[in-house]
Formats: sequence, structure tokens, C-alpha cells
Amino acid sequence: MSYDDLLKARIIEPVSISNEGIADLLRVSRRDIKTAIRLKDYDLDWAFAIAYNSILQLTNAWMNHLGFRPREEAKHVNTFKFLEETLPKERKPIVERLQRMRKKRNTTIYKKKGIITEKEALMVINFANQYYKEVEDILPDKIVKLSKKED
Repeated sequence: MSYDDLLKARIIEPVSISNEGIADLLRVSRRDIKTAIRLKDYDLDWAFAIAYNSILQLTNAWMNHLGFRPREEAKHVNTFKFLEETLPKERKPIVERLQRMRKKRNTTIYKKKGIITEKEALMVINFANQYYKEVEDILPDKIVKLSKKED
């Protein structure tokens, strides 16, 4: 599906975000990874949810860099739908994994406490770290440097 198709399907909408705004999303993502690591020994549900948020913010940073954002309705679903439609075919399994994380996060935040195992929390934290590096590698250097100004 092309960007035009995604726009027509009302999955995304155009947006103009400054480099500083995108850098802020990278900062939020790094903060969330650090917080998830600290929380894993105390609350696996929240460690999972916060690591998931890091992944979501990274995807939003990439979308914003390309000039888009997810539509307000089903925002998380639309964020990952954008990835599904725009990533190369060999990267599609990543989206299935993200959608499973999204569903699990919704369950633990809104429906049932104590469902996240230590293995799951560590998996999402590790994935967030890896994904951060991947997104950082494809964003322009000026955005990455801006994101590290306040560190």
C-alpha cells in the first residue's frame, strides 16, 4: 500500500514535525527503556507497558520524519499498520510481533494485572533497545544529535 493509499484509508494523516519534535520522541523512548529496565524487578506489567511505549514512540518518530502521523482513531493499530504497509517484505514479521505486544499491553493495562512474565518483560525491553538502534540508524544524523543534546 502506498502512502496515498494509507491516507485514503484514513490510517495516517500528513503532519509537519520539527527535527526537535522528532528528537523529543527519541528522548522519550530512551527514558522509557531506562524506566522499564528499573521497573522489571518490581512490576513486570508496567515494565512491559513502558518498553512497549518506547517502541511506539520510535515508530512515531519515523512516521513523523516521513511527514505522517497515525489517525486519532485506533492510533496504536494505525501506527503499526503504517509499518506493515511500508516496510520491506522481509521485515513484515516485526509488525506481527508488535501487534501481539500491543494486544498484550492492552490486556495488562486495562483488563488484568499480573499476566506479564519476566521472560516477556525482558523480551520487550531487549526488543525496544534493538529497535531504538535500528530507528536511530535510519533517521538523519542531525535528529539523532539533537536527541542527545540533553543527555
